[in-house]
Amino acid sequence: MAKDTPQAATRPIPSVATFLDTRFRSRVIVFPSGEVLHVLSGEAIAKTAAQIEYLEAHPDFKRLEERG
Repeated sequence: MAKDTPQAATRPIPSVATFLDTRFRSRVIVFPSGEVLHVLSGEAIAKTAAQIEYLEAHPDFKRLEERG
């Protein structure tokens, strides 16, 4: 019999992440792929892994903790 690995032990990678823009309250980020991400009220919601990776590396953005 195969043992089930506990799902709670591994944290799923979120597919959506919210970032605080520390420099602007409103702007548009255009990615090399052509995707567009809007910053509204100082927050940006990244919906793809590429967007999350980019914003995590950008000094103007700070990832907000997930609530839940």
